[in-house]
Parts: sequence; structure tokens; C-alpha cells
Amino acid sequence: MNNAKQKTQITQMTQLALLIAILAILTITNLGLIPIGAVSITILHIPVIIGSITMGPKNGAFLGLTFGILSMLNATFRGVTPVDLMFTPAASGMPVQSIVMCIVPRVLLGVIPYFLLLFFEKIIKKDFVAIALSAAISTALHTIMVLGCLYFMFFDEMSIIDSVKSIFMAVVATNGLLEIVAAVIICSAVCVPLRRFLNKNS
Repeated sequence: MNNAKQKTQITQMTQLALLIAILAILTITNLGLIPIGAVSITILHIPVIIGSITMGPKNGAFLGLTFGILSMLNATFRGVTPVDLMFTPAASGMPVQSIVMCIVPRVLLGVIPYFLLLFFEKIIKKDFVAIALSAAISTALHTIMVLGCLYFMFFDEMSIIDSVKSIFMAVVATNGLLEIVAAVIICSAVCVPLRRFLNKNS
């Protein structure tokens, strides 16, 4: 193994460890899951998107898996909203569905930004715009996937009137917009200089 390749691998391992540590700290301190009424706004998707954009889909998927496991553990042991029960395999009454909802959208979240960025870089010259669009669309797709799982796996099985479902989905959609804004601002601010630094030192 040549020195350049070894240096790149060490840099990626260090970055991956740092992002995992950030995910863990945000979860343990509850800074990454902010309860608002019956739902929670999360910023845990942001380290996953950063990892995908700067390190590729494999590392991104691993970060997404970490995000999913941490969110499931957090809902299990420290759930504070009614929706947390649905993310808790032992309490939801539908453990397989809970695990799928926790894991699958988060793993895909770690893959999608990388390929979106590849696409946008071909048609947009400015890194900032390409990264911002990738972060925004990835966050929106993540929200849609989680909401889709929540609706089709749980709400259809529960005796909840349509008006309550509509109100709940509207509230979550509003939170989703806030998550998109946070992802665009933070991912753009972090990924642009970080990618330049990594490319310079690779």
C-alpha cells in the first residue's frame, strides 16, 4: 500500500470515528432529538449526509445504520413522545416494522446524498449549490421514507380518525421543513471546505 492511499484511509477512518462520536453525543445528550409537541425534530441526519458527501456511500450507509440504531435505542429507553413508541420494537407491538422504520430510511440516507451530488456536479458548477441541493433533497426523501413507513405500517393498523392523521402529518411535515433548512445550512458550511481540504491532502 502506497503512502497516499494509506493516508487517505487513515483520514477517512478518523473522520468516520468523529462523525460517529458526534451522532452518539447528540443522541446521549438529547441535543439531536428536539421534542416539539407529539413529534421530534432531529438533526442527527446531518452528520450522515456530511459523511456520505465527503466519504462516499459505504461510509455514509454505515453512519446511517448508526443513526438508526441510536434513534431506536433512544426511543426505547428515553422516548418522550407518542411516536417514540412506534420506533420501539418492544413497545410498538410490531417489532419488525419498528426496526425497518428505524434502519432502512437511515441507511438509504447515507447513500442518496453521494449520488445526488454526483448528479448535481455535472450540471452545476458551484459546489455550494450542488451540496445544498443534495442535502435538501436527501433530507426531504428521508422524511418521506420515515413518514411513509409510519403511515403505512402503523396508522393503517390503528383506529385513528382521518382528521387526526391529517393534523399529525401536517405537524411532522412542518418539522421536516425545519430539518431541511438545518441540513442545507450546516452541510453546505461544513462540506465545501472539508471536501477542498480532503482533496488537497489526498
